[in-house]
Amino acid sequence: MSLMDKFKDTLIYESQKEFYDERGRGARYRMTTVGVSFFKDEVKDLKDTDSLIKWLQDNGFVESIEKEEDNVSVTIKVKGCCLKNITEGFTGQGKQPLSCPIANIFMYSMEQNGSMPPEITPIEFEDGVCRIRMAKIYTSDVV
Repeated sequence: MSLMDKFKDTLIYESQKEFYDERGRGARYRMTTVGVSFFKDEVKDLKDTDSLIKWLQDNGFVESIEKEEDNVSVTIKVKGCCLKNITEGFTGQGKQPLSCPIANIFMYSMEQNGSMPPEITPIEFEDGVCRIRMAKIYTSDVV
C-alpha cells in the first residue's frame, strides 16, 4: 500500500470514527448515500446489478462479489474489498463499520429498480469476506 493510500484510508476511518463517537450506531443511518455520487458518475447503468458487479471487479474495487436474492432480501458477499483496511479498523475494536459505499450503491440500485430504500442489516465478516444483507422493503414481492 502506498503512503497516499494509507493516508486516504486513515482519513476515511477517522472521519467515520469521529461521527460514530459523537452519534453512536445510529449514525450509520445518516451515511447510506456515501459513495453513491461517485458511482453515478462512473458506472453506465446502476439498475443492472450484474454489470455493476462486473464494473466493480474490472476496476479493482473488489476481487469478487457473489449475489443471492430471494423475495425478502438481497445478500452480497464481497471478497477483496478496496476498503478492507477501514473495515478492519472498526472490527478490530469490536464495532461495525459506519458506512459501506459498496453496500450503498447496491441499495441505490435496488431503489432504481422500484424498491423503497432497502434496510441494511449488520454486516458479517468471516475469512476476509463481507456478507452484506439488505432487506427489501415494500416491493411487490414482499407485500
